[in-house]
Amino acid sequence: MLLRSRVVVGVDAASEPVVSMIASVYCLCSMEMSAVDAGLTDHLSPQVSRSLTRVLCRWTGSYLFPDLSCYEHLSCELGVELSRGSDVDVCWSLTYLLNYIVLCLKTRSSESALIDDVLQLFAGLVDTKERYLCLLYLLLPL
Repeated sequence: MLLRSRVVVGVDAASEPVVSMIASVYCLCSMEMSAVDAGLTDHLSPQVSRSLTRVLCRWTGSYLFPDLSCYEHLSCELGVELSRGSDVDVCWSLTYLLNYIVLCLKTRSSESALIDDVLQLFAGLVDTKERYLCLLYLLLPL
């Protein structure tokens, strides 16, 4: 699964550091997913996968579903990035994260620490009623 080019093309050195970081994490996850598709699972580092999963978990709680009222001092650029995210972008991100979670659960089940982190990422997607309903609303066809 290749990362949508506009996610990475729109990110440059002048972008908010969090935006650049998550674009890089998505690229690394895409490479990992491609390696699994190519049958190279045995050559992947569980520690790298855990690190990616932990970053995604933290990012999901803080940036994908932010409660903007909790941020008294929010960077103008980041506030614009967060507020202009459309349902399509959020849906794409959620679908991407769910695909990554499923891939890890299917192919890396022998790595118990990684699986714990992946399940924590999934739990972060549905840990509040609002997030759970948002996930259902965005991903289930009406």
